[in-house]
Amino acid sequence: MPAEALIPLWEATWPKALAAWSPYVQLRAPRFLEHPRNEGEPSMAGQIAAIRMRDLTVLVNTTVIREKRLEHLALPILAHEIGHHVHCPGSLTENARLLGVMVRMLDGLGPDTPATAANLYADLLVNDRLHRRGGIDIVGVYRALREKEATGLWALYTRTYEHLWRLAPGTLAPDTVDATTDGDALLLARMVRAFANDWLRGARRFASVIYPYFLPEAGGGQRSSLSRKGLLDMRDAGQGVIPDGLVAYDPAEDGDDGFEDDFGHVADSSAPQDPGTPGTPGGGGQARAPWTYADLLKRLGVDVKPAEVTARYYRERALPHLLPFPSRRAPRAMEPLAEGFETWEAGDALEDLDVLGSLMVSPVPIPGITTVRRVYGETPGSEAARRPIDLDLYVDCSGSMPDPATQMSWLALCGVILALSALRTGGRVQATLWSGAGQTARTAGFVTDEAAILSVVCGYISGGTSFPLPLLRQTWEDRPADAAPAHIVVISDDGVDTMLAQDERGVPGAEIAAMALGKAGGSGTLVLNLSDVTRYGPAPTLRALGWKIHAVTQWEELLTFARAFVRESFADD
Repeated sequence: MPAEALIPLWEATWPKALAAWSPYVQLRAPRFLEHPRNEGEPSMAGQIAAIRMRDLTVLVNTTVIREKRLEHLALPILAHEIGHHVHCPGSLTENARLLGVMVRMLDGLGPDTPATAANLYADLLVNDRLHRRGGIDIVGVYRALREKEATGLWALYTRTYEHLWRLAPGTLAPDTVDATTDGDALLLARMVRAFANDWLRGARRFASVIYPYFLPEAGGGQRSSLSRKGLLDMRDAGQGVIPDGLVAYDPAEDGDDGFEDDFGHVADSSAPQDPGTPGTPGGGGQARAPWTYADLLKRLGVDVKPAEVTARYYRERALPHLLPFPSRRAPRAMEPLAEGFETWEAGDALEDLDVLGSLMVSPVPIPGITTVRRVYGETPGSEAARRPIDLDLYVDCSGSMPDPATQMSWLALCGVILALSALRTGGRVQATLWSGAGQTARTAGFVTDEAAILSVVCGYISGGTSFPLPLLRQTWEDRPADAAPAHIVVISDDGVDTMLAQDERGVPGAEIAAMALGKAGGSGTLVLNLSDVTRYGPAPTLRALGWKIHAVTQWEELLTFARAFVRESFADD
């Protein structure tokens, strides 16, 4: 059948495919490809059809459809792709979670193995739902793709369908399926049914059964044979988009939420997790390590700079802990006061045009002649005004500190929480990452650019330890008297004693620290990891200068500090 006849037939079938799931499912019409590589979809080469999850577009390869003589199977093929949106995985985030489970269970068997296993699992779930509840002829598709002589993964996969739908052996599977494969297929069929409505919990069990079929001695790396059949439709479904909500583990990923399996055992968790804190996304407070998060995004095909991935990780971890940053009360809020009109020109903003005032000048509006805009002044109101507080943040990044890109950095997380909280209420942030002398990274002054701030806070230097007194001095010695108040926060350990050294001009650090606090108009806090603050020699000097010292004994306690910071340190005046 030529493409000119195939496309209208499949387009006419599209509404029926949507209705197979629900009359309320709405997706854009499918896109038909004759030559995928030349049409901007190289990943579709050799594939029957696929769904692109980033924009929920179903792609159909008309060349492969004709080659495999599947022209009459538009309904099951289109309904299957819709099922990946409606049922499994359903979204970019759930697709990433499923892949994450497979990575943990099947990593080391080849870079493509986890994605292949995730694709097979999702296909089984979608096809079983369509066959049982929708009465869709999924059997016809696999009958057309049947191989008489095949072993390994393909035999396991097709035999699973025969168990699911009580088909005679050999209907879809090869003529000869050994007893081991048959037993594994029966177990997979039971999993598909048992976890049909909670499929993420069954992913680890599925991976455990399918694991041996990817080993080299079993003809491992069979992705190529599946690809030749055009069945890896979810291979690049989420490419190019970073899913939200992926930092925290969903308890269902481990299958350890108290579900008792068929053998009477409660599943154990073996996830490489960072210890989180109560109240973080994911229920139990468990989060992926930064390197695990970055690796998963790489496997999803997300092509972004490593620094952006790191910043995205800490931003997502910080969001549940954000609190409104404090603001100071000004003597009186100012309210707008209408003072008259002036001419509205054609190049002015349209929202500034006062239509009623213009019609009062002339019933025929002429831009620049009879059109006007209202002019406002200010008058003191009755309510006290709120004045945002800026944040001057200094994060220690010496060699003793963890690299935020590979290890969980509580310093980076604390800094991100404080910075985003400041931005949330209109404050500006100056972020400085410091290590040895001259080893710094800094934003271009006090800014509201979230990306620029996070790139600094989540960066890494790993050098010596020398507090950047020149930068502290430059920030505050020329600070205008009417500038917004600011709070200076330094996150470090006992290496902050270098704050009391002399700068490059020979000015004592104590003098610079006192000057900065005076010019800031806010206050200053040193958040230090100290085993015993009472034995920290510089503590009395720093306190005498006006600095507050908040001591922690473990970096994890920085999260508690960040959450309590605005409540304890910035009571309204």
